Amino acid sequence: MKRPVLLFLSLFMTMVSVAQSPLDVKVITLDNGFTVWLNIDHSQPKVFGAVVVKAGAKDCPNTGIAHYFEHLLFKGTDKIGTVDYASEKPWLDSISDQYDLLGRTHDAAGRLAIQKHINALSIKAAEYAIPNEFENLITTYGGSDLNAYTSFDETVFHNSFAPQYLAQWCELNCERLISPVFRLFQGELETVYEEKNMYADQMVVQAAEAVQRYALDGTPYAYPIIGSTDSLKNPSLSEMQRFYDQYYVAGNMGLMLCGDIQSDSLLLLLNRTFGRIKQGKGPVTGASEIRNLRGSKEMKVKVPIPIVKAGGYAFKAPSDHSRDYVPFMVMTGLLSNTFKTGLLDSLTHENCVLMAMAQGYDFKDFSVYGFGFVPNLPFGSRRQADRLCWEQVDKLRSGLFTDDDLRAEKLSVRRRMELLLENVRSRSSLMIRAFSHGIAWKDILGQAAKAEAVTRDDVVRVARTYFNNDSLKIVKKFGRYPKERIAQPGYKPVTPKNAGQRSAYAEALARQPFTPVIPQMVDVDSGAVHRRLAPLVNLYVSPNPMNDIANLQLVYRRGSSSDRRIGVLGEYLNTVGTSHRSKQQLGKALQQLGATLSVSSSRQTVTVTLSSFDKTLPAAMNLLHEFLAQPQANDKMFKALVKSTRLEEKSFFKDNANIADAMLEMVKYGRESDYLTRISARELKGMSATDLVDAFRKVQHSQLDVIYSGRRSVDEVKQMVRGAVSLEDVKHPWQRDGRQLKAAEKPVVYVYDNPNARQTIVETYQQLPPMNGAKDRTAFQLWGNYFGGGMSSVLFQDIREFRGYAYRAHGMVVMSDPKGQPGAPCAYVTRLGTQADKAMLALGVLDSLFSDMPVRPANLSAARQEMINDINNGHPSFRQIGRKIADLRLMGYAEDPNRQPVELLPLMGIDEVTKFYRDEIQDGKRAIIIVGNRKMMNLDQLQKLGRVVTWSASDVYKK
Repeated sequence: MKRPVLLFLSLFMTMVSVAQSPLDVKVITLDNGFTVWLNIDHSQPKVFGAVVVKAGAKDCPNTGIAHYFEHLLFKGTDKIGTVDYASEKPWLDSISDQYDLLGRTHDAAGRLAIQKHINALSIKAAEYAIPNEFENLITTYGGSDLNAYTSFDETVFHNSFAPQYLAQWCELNCERLISPVFRLFQGELETVYEEKNMYADQMVVQAAEAVQRYALDGTPYAYPIIGSTDSLKNPSLSEMQRFYDQYYVAGNMGLMLCGDIQSDSLLLLLNRTFGRIKQGKGPVTGASEIRNLRGSKEMKVKVPIPIVKAGGYAFKAPSDHSRDYVPFMVMTGLLSNTFKTGLLDSLTHENCVLMAMAQGYDFKDFSVYGFGFVPNLPFGSRRQADRLCWEQVDKLRSGLFTDDDLRAEKLSVRRRMELLLENVRSRSSLMIRAFSHGIAWKDILGQAAKAEAVTRDDVVRVARTYFNNDSLKIVKKFGRYPKERIAQPGYKPVTPKNAGQRSAYAEALARQPFTPVIPQMVDVDSGAVHRRLAPLVNLYVSPNPMNDIANLQLVYRRGSSSDRRIGVLGEYLNTVGTSHRSKQQLGKALQQLGATLSVSSSRQTVTVTLSSFDKTLPAAMNLLHEFLAQPQANDKMFKALVKSTRLEEKSFFKDNANIADAMLEMVKYGRESDYLTRISARELKGMSATDLVDAFRKVQHSQLDVIYSGRRSVDEVKQMVRGAVSLEDVKHPWQRDGRQLKAAEKPVVYVYDNPNARQTIVETYQQLPPMNGAKDRTAFQLWGNYFGGGMSSVLFQDIREFRGYAYRAHGMVVMSDPKGQPGAPCAYVTRLGTQADKAMLALGVLDSLFSDMPVRPANLSAARQEMINDINNGHPSFRQIGRKIADLRLMGYAEDPNRQPVELLPLMGIDEVTKFYRDEIQDGKRAIIIVGNRKMMNLDQLQKLGRVVTWSASDVYKK
């Protein structure tokens, strides 16, 4: 019998209307047992919504079934994504039967015949499908960043959306869960193949999966989330349906809503939507445990980098339900932490090893933790590095750490938790984990208090309990893991003829009243308090409504485009202290205050960031002053920088994506490419630590923006900044980056041969003329979003959705600065990641889309709305607003530049987009970039697209 909802409504409304902290989470259980976690936070004009299913890779070990739902629940339902489900269903049922038959068939000829039959059936079923209608609807109703992910313990479907569309968001997301239809599966299966190939080309992923298989053997966590190659070759839609029936039930799912939510009528809405989900509880399984690792054989992990030695250890760790979890967290912070003050961190600072690091991972059933090390290059001893690491661990086991260190680490735990809780997105991540792992929200909020109660005896106890010989020793050896090849079966493309159409469900939804999104613009004048501290120094202050953590950034407007040394400056400065304190001493002094200090650099800026509790900010500012005035010229750490740069150079060409990035940069900027102007290890060796300290001192003479978010007054901040920063030394005004985009004078194909790559990356680059007017720039952005933006774009649909030729298929608008470089050209870039044996097919489709772009008016509407949603849902947080305004003012903007496109977009339709395409894109000269196994490329076909030029490593990357 259902509970009388209306009787509870007034009580619920009273409860949620009471003034509450943005950290409060209300847990609501609907009539069907579905759980909702509600967190109201009005600090930004958006809501983050996530549906969490307590079903992950561990619930279907090595099959990849849970991961398939990450893809399939975007395909629609019996109402969404179809023009006639009754006529479509028999074809889909036949396809399901054929996949089951494929799994039972082992001879190659029989399998090929079945695959061809599946292909024919898929083409027929596609006559009823409306591709990407779910994504279009989410976008239509204020959504952005639509995505999903699968972990070992859960599958999560999420996006941000404008608050006024809460009703439509709930309706769409409950509908996708109630009656999903596994349509267009052929293309999605090919996409999953591509995802498998992408991971296979990443050496870190291969090594991690090898460790996972061995260390977690005997548990369902031992296998990759995506599943085995054999499982991918034999998918079973009927098994997926059984999995759905078991796990996608109300008692096994939850909704996380976090953000700018109005609570009026919310309970009625939730029961009307998610309350319709089928009742039931998920299967109950016992918690798995890691086997006893004592006496385990040493594991040798293959990594294709010569000379470099490495080793480490893996341990069982307490689960996040254990009473030891928080003490273990404090203990491991004493070992290694973000302040780099841990016992292991000291080995790097003292140049005993090139690198020592540690990391943990929380599964639902148990946790694991490990530390690793790289001996000094080139002749460092792995055995000695191993011994040194264990000596640091033994200090914890023996209680050889100070009370100040323990107190500081407990303060660090509090600081980390407050930062994670302060914004909608990271708070939502904590909510998702807590719900999935069965942890009460109050226990998440209580972790800082539990950390404060941790004693020295607790630290020693957990160190002795978990850091012992019940561990797995891991050593690196040179080598490569074999790559399993999933061949492309030669399917004909499945091209739904209803692309851009609307279902009867969508038509009915459109008739419901709603309020259009009117994005909140950044107020350049008053969005943050502005004060000029000196002719070239500006201060921007924004209040912190969430906690007592202050953030202060010194943004020096000078970067590596002005001085090449700045390219490595951040990496060096983050490893050294001051003339009076070593890095460890400086880190410890900061940590005692709950503060961090870091440096980053880019082509145009060097940013020094100090984060501290507001009450300890004056003391932290004194340390900042010491760091700015007396940075340490540390020869040992400079030598370590040379070694790490050399290591980076050795590993750079092991990753296809790195090569593609360098090639694109070369095409865009020629010899001014960042990869060719970088400081190489060879050049660094001819320099000294003093050279980098000198570069930092020169940076401090450059135009400066000071960005503060916290609870202190403007006058207090001004006084502290004047005491810490030598404002009178700031004399050099900012200079715009003069680098301009190059033109592809003639059609050309640049090829890089990477014979070990399983996947091929294909890119295109086309220079476009200057676009100074708001109308031209908006038309370019709208065309770019329509052609290569989201899931409803031409690239995504025609290359990934219809054909399964790529896992990633997207484009990017490269816009010049209309204020500083009004005559500078713009550009458009595309990128595909595709299986080697499909690369030429993907390239052929890509070329045809440029030559004859499909016109889909409904998809254009989605592209237009997506731009508006991105502006609204991307409104800067209180931490971001000061920097945003500083950047806009620096570039010469008196108002938010998004205002003009928001005003112009409603006036632009398919005619304006096709005109832009015909005038600027269709007949333009493009450079094509291909990175992959040259043997799989058809050179004759490539020569028809342009002159073929083969590049080597030295052409695109400076060593």
